[in-house]
Amino acid sequence: MKRMLASLGAAAVLATGVVALTPAGAFAAPNGCWGNAGTKTDPDGRTYTARYCHNYQGGDIIWLRNKIGYLNAGDNWFVCQSKDPSYPNPPVGNARNDWWLYTQGDTGSEHKAWGWFPATKVSGGNNYEPVPGLPTC
Repeated sequence: MKRMLASLGAAAVLATGVVALTPAGAFAAPNGCWGNAGTKTDPDGRTYTARYCHNYQGGDIIWLRNKIGYLNAGDNWFVCQSKDPSYPNPPVGNARNDWWLYTQGDTGSEHKAWGWFPATKVSGGNNYEPVPGLPTC
């Protein structure tokens, strides 16, 4: 019986040690978009209420099917999304989509770096479905 209690005690200490080694700031990326990122006005004068979404990969900003900028990975704001079956996103692993999210890139000068970012690089949603929590344009 003492051996069993000692084993259980050692397992409890080990489990506690594992929990203690987990970084305090570690968290899972949200599944979709959330919050209020403020009001944004695009170069064409349209005003939107932006929401935060987590793009787990950086990628090109597309305008008129041309690469015009780049958006770094992280929690970034997006204003809306639109489906374009004739212009699918670049695949990422098993992710496939034809929804594009409208935002402003971190770099780029054409159209003030406003353009479309692929849904395949944004957390949340399923293949060929919109990212949850972001309105349609």
